[in-house]
Amino acid sequence: MKHTICALTLAIATTYTTNATAYSGELWLSQANQRFGEPASMLAHGFLAGVVHSWNNRRDRNSATLCFNAPADQMQIRNLMTVVKDYISDKGPDLDAPAQGIIRVAMMGRFPCRDEN
Repeated sequence: MKHTICALTLAIATTYTTNATAYSGELWLSQANQRFGEPASMLAHGFLAGVVHSWNNRRDRNSATLCFNAPADQMQIRNLMTVVKDYISDKGPDLDAPAQGIIRVAMMGRFPCRDEN
């Protein structure tokens, strides 16, 4: 089973990445727009979940304003996908930019961190 999962992961990574460049917003969006359950769609969902869960309510000492705080009741992947897709539709960001940055900016717009003072 473990070898099957590793082989599947390698196959998906090989299929959807062509070189060592950043995972772009354009690639993320094209995958996110695939039918739910398709490998590409699941990659987009997993990437989004990883970015959100690793950055939620985290502040960088050098960039304290680059923070978002999505409440627990808003953390369903369906909701988060809508937030990012709506941001892309409304703001038209440069989709050549890394997907992580686009996702973070979308989350910051929807769920900004509040001052701790």
